Amino acid sequence: MTMDKIQLIFFFISGFAVSRLMIKARLPHRIVFWFIGKRHLSITKILFYLIAISAVLSFFIPNAITVLTLLPLLELLRRSYEESNGPSKNIATMLALSTIYGANIGGMGSITATPANGILITFAVLNDISGIQQLSFASWLVWGIPLVIIFVGIAGLIISAVLRPWRHQQCNIQLPFDAGKTFHPFQKITVWMTVFYFVSSFVLSLFMMSFPGQTILILYISGILTLLFVLILFFLPVKVDSQTDSRQVLLTLADCYNELPTRGFIFVGIAVVLAAILYAFGIHEFFAGWAASIVSTDLSVLALFFLIALATSFSTEVLSNTAVQLSFFVTALPLAQTLGFSALEILIIVTLSCTSAFMSPIATGVNGLAFGGVKDVSFSKMLVVGFIMNLAGAGLISSWVLFIVGRLYGLVQN
Repeated sequence: MTMDKIQLIFFFISGFAVSRLMIKARLPHRIVFWFIGKRHLSITKILFYLIAISAVLSFFIPNAITVLTLLPLLELLRRSYEESNGPSKNIATMLALSTIYGANIGGMGSITATPANGILITFAVLNDISGIQQLSFASWLVWGIPLVIIFVGIAGLIISAVLRPWRHQQCNIQLPFDAGKTFHPFQKITVWMTVFYFVSSFVLSLFMMSFPGQTILILYISGILTLLFVLILFFLPVKVDSQTDSRQVLLTLADCYNELPTRGFIFVGIAVVLAAILYAFGIHEFFAGWAASIVSTDLSVLALFFLIALATSFSTEVLSNTAVQLSFFVTALPLAQTLGFSALEILIIVTLSCTSAFMSPIATGVNGLAFGGVKDVSFSKMLVVGFIMNLAGAGLISSWVLFIVGRLYGLVQN
């Protein structure tokens, strides 16, 4: 394993600790209240805010935890809407879909945001994929953040165009949320710790790429900072109450597993089992035949990438993202060799596309948690809007990887 991938392990450790601190300090609640709770807003604006908020939170905390954090707030928004405009099942669907889309999209922005990104790194390192040395925390942010911003805008426009939320609202609504419930004494230090984590990870990742002769030193610094980060979080008492001068540590061991998305982990476990079964039954041979049929059509690279993205996202609707990702990875290397382009591009397309499955509750843990956690979500509307989102996502991801990621990493087509 190369030094920069060991460095990523340090970043994952720090990132997980930051996510647990954010949950404990109720920072997501504070952010939502800051955006929504102080104003009377139309449901259309609230949907855009929800997509953006869940996407931003998924940069810092696992997207399944983002959904669990926002579920109580979605219920409050639904009740507030009904108090002003009367009962409507469509509103529940819009709120749930906005959260699903934002959480799934946000996972594309950072290399540490979702397990799928970690699977990509592990597979590429173990198979010594050309170009993997350039795939770092910093370089991913360079193309990942703009991708998320564009995709968030597209998702908001699609929900608005298809479900037309303005037709279901007579009065603006306000989040019936007590500001006092959003407060926690750790919030300020949590913000500073989060900023420190992202800035230090970005800078150290840049140093790792820019100074190849100093990789050992930079790796030592990364490890030391991660150790200090953990020590501060778990062993350094901070002041809780200025009047009593009481102190406590920022995180305890229990904070690391309390309120974790159990159902999300179950989905992942099922997906891994499915992937093993699919491989045992020769699913990789099926995909190899599918790839051969594509080659014979003599399509352009963009069209091929689009088909790969589309096949990945729609397969994920049935088989779950981890199963699809691992299965498609099996054929990525021979497919790239046959077509004469970088395997890393295919791996990135598959990874991003397997988190862009928006139609089915079983596609991702995020989909299932939101679909089951919000009352009266319409399955038929989820299918219709999700189908359009899958098409838009495949087009955006294939184009982005070909024209932005490929050029950034110098993955020139033969």
